[in-house]
Amino acid sequence: MTDITSAVHPAATILIIDDVPANLGVAVEYLESHGYRVVIAQEGEEGLQRAAFVEPDIILLDVMLPGDNGFEICRRLKADANTRNIPVIFMTALSGEGAKLAGFEAGGVDYLVKPLRVGEVLARIDIHLKLSRMQHQLRVQNANLQSHGLELERQVAERTAQLVASNRLLEAEIEERKKAEQALQVRERQYRTLAENTPDSIARYDRLCRRVYANPKLVEELGGDLERILHRTPKEFPGGPLVEAYQACIERVFAEARGMNYEFSWQADDGGRLVSDICLTPECDADGRVVSVLAVGRDISQIDQYRRNIHRLAFYDNLTDLPNRAQLADRLSQTIIDASRHGYRFALMLLDLDRFKEINDTLGHGMGDQLLCAVANRLSHCVHTYDMVARLGGDEFAILMPQLRENDDIGDLAGKIVKAFDLPFPVSGREMYISASLGIALYPRDSADIDGLFRCSDSAMYHAKRLGRNNFQFYNKELTARSTERLALEAALRHACGKGELAVYYQPQVELAGGRVVGAEALLRWHRGDGETMTPDKFISVAESSGLIVGIGEWVLETACSTAVRWNAGREVPFKIAVNLSTRQFQLHDLLATVKKALLDTGCKPQWLKLEITESLLLEDSDEILEVLKAFDGMGLALSLDDFGTGYSALSYLNRFPVSQIKIDRSFVSNIPGAQDKAELVKAMISIAQALNLELVAEGVETQEQADYLACHGCLVGQGYLLGKPMSREAFESWLADR
Repeated sequence: MTDITSAVHPAATILIIDDVPANLGVAVEYLESHGYRVVIAQEGEEGLQRAAFVEPDIILLDVMLPGDNGFEICRRLKADANTRNIPVIFMTALSGEGAKLAGFEAGGVDYLVKPLRVGEVLARIDIHLKLSRMQHQLRVQNANLQSHGLELERQVAERTAQLVASNRLLEAEIEERKKAEQALQVRERQYRTLAENTPDSIARYDRLCRRVYANPKLVEELGGDLERILHRTPKEFPGGPLVEAYQACIERVFAEARGMNYEFSWQADDGGRLVSDICLTPECDADGRVVSVLAVGRDISQIDQYRRNIHRLAFYDNLTDLPNRAQLADRLSQTIIDASRHGYRFALMLLDLDRFKEINDTLGHGMGDQLLCAVANRLSHCVHTYDMVARLGGDEFAILMPQLRENDDIGDLAGKIVKAFDLPFPVSGREMYISASLGIALYPRDSADIDGLFRCSDSAMYHAKRLGRNNFQFYNKELTARSTERLALEAALRHACGKGELAVYYQPQVELAGGRVVGAEALLRWHRGDGETMTPDKFISVAESSGLIVGIGEWVLETACSTAVRWNAGREVPFKIAVNLSTRQFQLHDLLATVKKALLDTGCKPQWLKLEITESLLLEDSDEILEVLKAFDGMGLALSLDDFGTGYSALSYLNRFPVSQIKIDRSFVSNIPGAQDKAELVKAMISIAQALNLELVAEGVETQEQADYLACHGCLVGQGYLLGKPMSREAFESWLADR
């Protein structure tokens, strides 16, 4: 076989253009073993250069190449007079008839389908080499026809034989082409069926943007009249400003020869929003000139609705439909940019509903949500159209005033909003009243960034709440100073717990008549690192708001219990130590378990301990708190009502809760007996305690005159600097031993 091939095609050169020649390893070896000389190029430009230099007898050309594809390389070969007669056989993994037809149109003579079969490769090369040689010979014979008259008959005979063979090959090729055309027709019918039955709309536009094809879906969308649709531009039909932008995109595709997507939206007959994503694809001729644009549109109305829903969820409050914190921050950011560029001011208000939690707790969250919606609606009607009302969450709202015309604009609007809350809110057939507290921060006076404006307006709002609620306050730097001081105090207090800076002092409680010490009150002191000693009135509120009171309270309780055990050793009459309990300890912790644990761990007996509570705890009027107090009473612990008379004192509390002692606050004791009104109040408190059979302790006894007055009217026990100041345990023991 090798000898025959070599004889027929001596030293035939085959140029293979393939970017992955390793894929053709077997075929190359096979060709070389049959006497062919094989030259390889890995890309189109290299193949063109090698074809011009080597002048191969035949070219095997891969369709899929980096850069220009095989069809384009073939066209360039055919356009070159030096290489146009070299037969080109395409190699491809694409078996579609469309690809083959494109190859033939580009000038190819045959197709090989990957993976290659070496026998078929050799046969096709052999055939086309023969054809090439024959065609070459014909050209040579025709050129030399006149000068080779004697050879004419022989050449004619030989040529005739060759033509017969060529005709056979051509007939076979024609047969193959017929089959290809038939397959192409089948494929065309398939594509037409697909185009005419797809849910996507399809149109083809000529260079004048006129429709030259419209599939049934597009015809249906445009009203069903094909005559009005074809050969008209979008501007001509259906027309309108939205369509003008669409046609401009088509013209751009023609001009730039680059595809693009266009999102087209319009209103349906039922009032709904329809959206179509249209893919515009340029269709080029052999010279690369765009001759038409194919437009394929897909209905994405549902996707568009999803996008709009996601946007609403991301930037609007789900309950009130107001802008949320994210949208407010975005608007604030843009407003800051505009204000800094043009040098104007704007304001940010934060609004918090007063005692909204009570409405939720008493009427339920459903009524609370309806009230929030009513508040949102009223706020929206209080502001200008260019102002923004946003809900930040819970019962907190924000108002952005981006344009301040006069200095009193902000105060006028804030006053208008506060006054608007004077009117009732109709909710589910009932009228509800609620007030609001507003804090106002100004740009750039108070802050020039988003976080700073929020922080300043928040400080101002809480300042309004501290001033009694139902008012508005502007931010000032003192608020930040106080907040900063409070934060610093909290941070230092956290470290104090671990650094041993806290100490328990004890102030004696003494019988006013005989001077016998009957007990003591445990009082907290904070010895700070700078040498300052702080009393609880300066830091307990911070401990309560931060939750540190729970840990501190446990430590004070355990320390007091240990001291009670120490001081009651060998005593027949109990020496009681009073420990103050914070309302926050009841709210944040299992206080009953904490007290039980402290008694158990220290060995303290309940009769040695007295728990002091405030009137504010009783005002909670909570069944849970009542149960805890009853449990304390059942354990044998004495309960003392501290600062009696300073709050909303009610005899019903003394009757309902298991209190065994009341303490007259120092504010009543300090001016007796000189202040007649307070003296009468003290006498009344003593009478109440005697009537209810309650023990009585007077705080703040600092003069002998006060002690005598209290003892004369029936108050048996006092506490104050006259009787003994707060002392450390060691100092208290020394003081007690010296008496």
